[in-house]
Order: sequence, then structure tokens, then C-alpha cells
Amino acid sequence: MNNQEALGTGRGKLGPFSWGTIRIPGLHFLIANQKARWALLILIPILLLTLLAPVLPFPSPLVTDVKSSMQSPSWDHPFGTDKLGRDVFSRTLSGIKVSLSVGLSVAVIALVFGVVLGTIAGFYGKMVDRTMMSIVDIFLAFPSLLLAIGLVSIMGAGFIPVVIAISLADVPRFIRLQRSLVLTLKSRTYIDAARTVKASQLWLMTKHIIPNTISSLLVAASIAAANAILVEASLSFLGLGIMPPEPSLGNIIKEGQTYLQIGWWISTLPGVVILLIAISLHFMSDGIREVLDPRSRK
Repeated sequence: MNNQEALGTGRGKLGPFSWGTIRIPGLHFLIANQKARWALLILIPILLLTLLAPVLPFPSPLVTDVKSSMQSPSWDHPFGTDKLGRDVFSRTLSGIKVSLSVGLSVAVIALVFGVVLGTIAGFYGKMVDRTMMSIVDIFLAFPSLLLAIGLVSIMGAGFIPVVIAISLADVPRFIRLQRSLVLTLKSRTYIDAARTVKASQLWLMTKHIIPNTISSLLVAASIAAANAILVEASLSFLGLGIMPPEPSLGNIIKEGQTYLQIGWWISTLPGVVILLIAISLHFMSDGIREVLDPRSRK
């Protein structure tokens, strides 16, 4: 066996553990999965409404109309109005945009840093692994919401501090997951074979190790996005996240809690939206797992 046969031709023919054999599911694969199909049925209409809200004939989420305050849900105001006469439906759509932006940003940041740092810790081991895992254990000792509250209290409220705080709470979990996957993969026979022909460590990590951990990390990323949305809503509810007058699902619910008896729709309907988004993202994670790993199907 020569070096080219052992390491591949550089055109994706790297054996069963190469980038060429890693299949990221397309939309038709997800539609074929029942759980992912349910998730898409919930998420797609929400995403379309959120993206098209600026060009649709919806009232501005910031415009007040005291004469229309505390109106119950109707055709003109599907989610009713709040104490200032603002349309709760428009405010909910604006809050969804913030929540989804936070969820996506946190998932990407946690995925990137988790892959890089977890791969380094698992692949190199020894002092690098011990040092990094000691730091990770410190972060994991705190509940994610409590850690996010502490970090936001230090950095201040706003979109960027919230994203950074939730990411710092989630990245350690991705690092530990990636490290465990790398420890399993680096002892495989094909890794030993690549080492015998003097394959570089960077080549092994980028061509063999990381591609074979992507499926598990994609599942974790979708769960992290759902959790980030819930944490952001919790922070905004506590007055530590997105601050009024910018709408957020959390601060909309907070504003409506005082009027639950006479205006139940202000808090209840945005709360239902948060629940639907979180459930659909968890369904999506199950669908991605089953598409990428058919052995996980029951």
C-alpha cells in the first residue's frame, strides 16, 4: 500500500470515514422523517411570518394607540393589544426574530468552539486535555441559566451580551461531547494506519476525526438553539436580557403578567409560541439524529 492509497486521492475517496462519505441531510431527507416533518410544519410558517412581517400589513410593534388598549384577540389584532394599545401579534413576531437570532448565534458559536477545543483536548490529551477539562468542569458546575444570569449581570443587558453569556454556558458541554467522540475515534484502526504513513495530526483531525463527529454535534446544536431561546426568554423576563422598548418574547410575557386576569392573551399567546418553537426544535434534533444515524430509530 502506498501513501496515496492509505491517505486517499484527495478527491473525497478517503474510505468510509472521509468528508466524501459524510452526508448532510437535505430538505427531502428531513421531510421523509416524521419528527422532522412535524418540526418543519411548525417552524416554516413561523419563519415566513417573521421574515415577511415588515412587508405585510401588520401594525408596527412599537406604535402605541391608547384608545385600542387591552383589546381581546380579534381579526384586526390576532393576539390582542397590550396596555398601550400595541399589537401583541406584531410584537410577538419581532420577539421571535430576536429569539431565533439568539438561538442560531449560540448554536453556531457553541458548535465552532466545541469542535475546535474538544478536538484539541481529545486528540492531544495529557496536559492539554487535563487543563482544558479542568476549566470546562468549573463552568459545568453551575446550571446554565444561573451562569448566564451571572455573566449578563457583569456584561450588561442587550443582544450581544445575552448571546455571549448563553454561549459561554453552552460551549463547555460541546467541548466535553466532542472530546468524548474524539477519544473513541482516535483509537480506530484507520487512524493507526494513517499514522504509519506519516499523516500529519492536522490532516487526521480535519479529514478523519471532525467529519465523523458532525452528526452528533448537529443534533446537540439544534437542542442548544432551543435551550438558548428559553434562556433568552428567561433573562428578558427577569429584566436582564433584551430591554424594552425592543420586543422580546420574555419581556412581552413580563409586561403582561400584571394583567393576566383582564388581559390573559398578552402573556399566554407569546408563551405558547415559545413552547411551540422549543418543541419543534427538539423534534428537529430527533429527526436529524435519525436521518444521520438510522440505527437510532426504534
